[in-house]
Amino acid sequence: MKIMPERAYEILAPRPLVLITTMDSHGGINAAPVSFTSPISFDPSVIMVSLRPIRKTYQNIIDHKEFVMNILGKEHATRVLGCATRYPDGINKLEQVGLRWYSAEKVGVPRVKEAKAWIECKLLEEKKVGDHMVIFGQVVSAEIRDEYTEAGEINFAKLNVLLHASKDTFVTDYNIVKYKRYE
Repeated sequence: MKIMPERAYEILAPRPLVLITTMDSHGGINAAPVSFTSPISFDPSVIMVSLRPIRKTYQNIIDHKEFVMNILGKEHATRVLGCATRYPDGINKLEQVGLRWYSAEKVGVPRVKEAKAWIECKLLEEKKVGDHMVIFGQVVSAEIRDEYTEAGEINFAKLNVLLHASKDTFVTDYNIVKYKRYE
């Protein structure tokens, strides 16, 4: 089957769906579900996030220079996706969807309490690519709840993050398989 170029992203699925929290200019907590993300550097640790420039999340990151990637599981899918609803500035989106928050470690943007893991970032730079803006965020803090680790490693089967395939299609309860890597 031929795939139209604008749908090629679907072949690169599923991708983790993260809930990005930012602060708006009126002190409201903004939260947006995003799956166009990728690590791009080990040292320094840099994460790439691709956002439409018309989104408040993009503007908030540009204005405040920081954001938090909150990683939640399928049990919070409805709440995470509810954050895609548009609200006026000054509104706490997390409160609107029934999620709780607390202070981050190294940025002024809150973390989501129900998350399984968090990545706190400071804006490094931005670049326009097509109809999106690519945000490069330097990781300043990262944490995962202890119950999702085993012997110092992430237990991906327990973590079982919400994965986005395309549109309204998501992947959960996946099998974890290890293969030997050759370098």
